[in-house]
Amino acid sequence: MLSPIKFLVTLFFLPLTFLSFGQVAHPPAADTLQEFEIIKAPSMRAIKIDSVTTLQTIAGGTVIKQGTTIFHSDSAVLNPVTHVIEAFGNIHINQADSVHTYSQYLKYLGVEKMAYLKKNVKLTDKKGTLFTQDLDYNLESGIGNFYSGGKVIEGKNVITSVEGTYYADTKDVYFKKNVEVNGPKNHIRADSLLYNMQTKISSFISPTHIKNDEVEINTTQGTYDLNTGNAFFTSRTTVKDSSNRTYTADNMALDDKSGNAQLEGNAIIIDSAGSFIVTGNQIFLNKKNNSFLATRKPVLIIKQKNDSTYIAADTLFSGISTFLDSERKRLQKDSVINVNLQQNEKIREVETTDSSHKKLPLMPEGIIDSTILPSPKKDSLLLQLKDSLPPETIKDTLHKHVLVMENKTDSVAIDSVTNEATAKIADSTFSLDKIKKDSAIKSDSAVRYFLAFHHVRIFNDSLQSVCDSMFFSGKDSVFRLYYDPVIWSGPTQITGDTIFLFTKNKQPERLYAFDKGLIVNKTTEGFFNQMAGKTINGYFTDGKIDYLRVKGSQAESIYYMQDDDSAYIGMNRATGDVIDLYFKKEKLKKVLFVNEIKGNMYPMNQIPADQKELKDFKWLDSRRPKNKLELFE
Repeated sequence: MLSPIKFLVTLFFLPLTFLSFGQVAHPPAADTLQEFEIIKAPSMRAIKIDSVTTLQTIAGGTVIKQGTTIFHSDSAVLNPVTHVIEAFGNIHINQADSVHTYSQYLKYLGVEKMAYLKKNVKLTDKKGTLFTQDLDYNLESGIGNFYSGGKVIEGKNVITSVEGTYYADTKDVYFKKNVEVNGPKNHIRADSLLYNMQTKISSFISPTHIKNDEVEINTTQGTYDLNTGNAFFTSRTTVKDSSNRTYTADNMALDDKSGNAQLEGNAIIIDSAGSFIVTGNQIFLNKKNNSFLATRKPVLIIKQKNDSTYIAADTLFSGISTFLDSERKRLQKDSVINVNLQQNEKIREVETTDSSHKKLPLMPEGIIDSTILPSPKKDSLLLQLKDSLPPETIKDTLHKHVLVMENKTDSVAIDSVTNEATAKIADSTFSLDKIKKDSAIKSDSAVRYFLAFHHVRIFNDSLQSVCDSMFFSGKDSVFRLYYDPVIWSGPTQITGDTIFLFTKNKQPERLYAFDKGLIVNKTTEGFFNQMAGKTINGYFTDGKIDYLRVKGSQAESIYYMQDDDSAYIGMNRATGDVIDLYFKKEKLKKVLFVNEIKGNMYPMNQIPADQKELKDFKWLDSRRPKNKLELFE
């Protein structure tokens, strides 16, 4: 074996053009000398090309060293003039045990420290491994490029692309063209992607699709951590999660561990399962507990087939509540809630039926979804009639207590009204046990609820409303409107201290207003029919008001009468224990007074100015949302 041979090769910086072995080199500068050391050369010979160039060939397994870099190969050819090494078979470049590169062919330019590797190329830096068939690698800068397909394996993640650039110092790989990332958790497709093998964070500035078991993401710019699932997107991004919920925003941050997401700028959440959409300029979302908080002009859209409901407020919140039987029993025994809901007339009044035969359900549970079932009120006129009088006696009693007024000069015969009421009361049923059974909360039942705070506005084609605060629960489908609520349906306005709006199949079915209830019905001629009382119960048909009942001590009414030709003949101002209002095509058609009736009839030209309005009368049409687009302004 030949002994190790050392020779000095004078280096100087050359342009990055290809140097052939026969090229004549200029004399190198004296201060740029670089030593090549042949560590192993089992078979070595010199081949003179011309008067200037002599090639050295080594066979049988070579080891050549330049600084801290060692080159291994089966055979090699050295050009001491151009400072080029061409090696063949089982190439291994060891850069101070930090980066190792393998291939079957190498051309190395010693001046530029540029290596051109071909066939089964592998580069590894203890963080990941790059595989390709063709790699241009600068050993000095630590930058390598591949142009005909490459693959990086980092842990259990595999990244492939047509082109790419490797950066040894930062452990970054920039992938270009048909990029795919496949791992145990994530699959990513992109046109370009920058991946850091230390942090496992991928960055992208082109259309990118990310998919795992939890989310599916489409974005064009941002970062995504393959290890934690955390992400930050700075362009319009859409995420679809495992619950079939989709959210989109101009900017978005995701925390996979906590399930939190922050959406900024034209944010939208579409929940297909919950049949709702929420928009806002800032939305905080938690996908694990299925909740969100929307601010900066948020709007909630509760979807339905023909008439979706739009809700705007300063702040919107939604979550899921799960109730167990033990929780329900605890709430039922809460004495404070029972006292408030059963004994305090200002909070709640329970009725069971009315003279129009419609069943009035018990008041809904409180905001905390307790199931409270107090006894029926014993002072209900119709309940007393049903429980204590036979049907034939009811007719006689109603003759004494009922006054009917319609938009006709001839009132409907009292007999026909009382006969109808008698039959309807006889057909009515009331079963407290049944209500208890129907109202019971199922074990482990999950219910979505919505909260709206401050400047609440509600719009759909058949009904509009404003209030300060709102609560809606999917458990009973009741909108609870608090602090100066107003509801409009056609030309009718309803106000009260608090209003509960019952819905069925996402359509208004019934409303209940308690304390300071006031109904204002504006006629086409500009007159205001008014009814005020302690409570208001009402029913809707096809989303439009069909019947209202006002109750109080005493309920008050101002009603403008019309003749058969629809000409106004006078104004009736009256009081009674109960006032029933009947509507047809949103127009008030009939008013019925029950018990303790008192009143005056004024001809149209003799109505006193101080009798035209009830106490607290206000026509609030200026606050009424006129269309759904107003809610987005």
